[in-house]
Amino acid sequence: MIPLIGTDLVPVTDRFDWFTDLVGRDVAPVRIGCPDPTAFQARAGTLELDSTAFSMFEYTPVQSVRTPSLIRRSDPEHYQLALITGGSMMFSQYGNSVALNTGDWVLFDTSHELESWTTDPAGVRHVMLRLPRMVIPLPADRTDGLLARRLTGGGGVGDVLRGYLLSCARHGGRIPQADRRRLDTVTRDLAVTFLAHHLDRQRTLPDETRRTALLTRIDFFIDVNLGDPRLTPAAIAAKHQMSLRTLHALFEGRRTTVAATIRERRLERCRRDLCDPALASWRVADIAAHWGFTNPSVFSRTFRAAYGAAPGAYRRTELPAGPGEGRADRIVSGAC
Repeated sequence: MIPLIGTDLVPVTDRFDWFTDLVGRDVAPVRIGCPDPTAFQARAGTLELDSTAFSMFEYTPVQSVRTPSLIRRSDPEHYQLALITGGSMMFSQYGNSVALNTGDWVLFDTSHELESWTTDPAGVRHVMLRLPRMVIPLPADRTDGLLARRLTGGGGVGDVLRGYLLSCARHGGRIPQADRRRLDTVTRDLAVTFLAHHLDRQRTLPDETRRTALLTRIDFFIDVNLGDPRLTPAAIAAKHQMSLRTLHALFEGRRTTVAATIRERRLERCRRDLCDPALASWRVADIAAHWGFTNPSVFSRTFRAAYGAAPGAYRRTELPAGPGEGRADRIVSGAC
């Protein structure tokens, strides 16, 4: 999970000032009011990618205002795309006002006056994605029309973006720096596709951005459905309303086929589970079936070709032994 720091580590008299400074640093300078600063509680954390960044916030009721003087003092010129993950709040910007509840999205801009306030007595939780205006290849005047409006997930790319953000929030603390730079492009393209969907302006996306965003959706679909034996290139094409030929053309730039991608990811999940002590009681065949391999013999041959050893032998070599146990004693051999 993205490491969170909270007011529990800050003296009571300094909590409110600490949070104000944190928001000013990670989002933009704002003026924050609170009914009782001594009772205020919050946690927050940020994962920097490259041009983009994720932030997670949890806090008890406050009111935030970004004034013209604060904008003149410091304007990072960012859009912030927020997903409410708990509680409720209000946003007002660019002549729009919106009430938001769990599951709603909202876009706001650091270059315009802003007011927000928590409406749930228990507070609010949200994940925010920082998007520099300069990296968004959409008409600014059109995009500004989305500010402080409820943006529904609605399925499709909204569901993909939600799953992606929440997954990054859960695993962000373990993502190596080199991979963060790669994720930056994926993050930006998914967010742009999400916003373009709401503008009904998909044609404004550069061809490469559209291709990358579509591949990201397909990758997510494959990962979610790896355990389904019915996951085939034809099923993927049908789900994404394209021909099989179009799907194969999308993968040409990767120098691998769709079927090979599915097979390699299934094998990697199996390899990982075979090395997991928590799954030591699972038969090899059960792990293979869990990830979509229905024929144990085929799985064994395929695994050996990929990793140089049969699944059972690989497991005996890689599975850590517990105190006083030999490695072979910790496993239950499967059919493979």
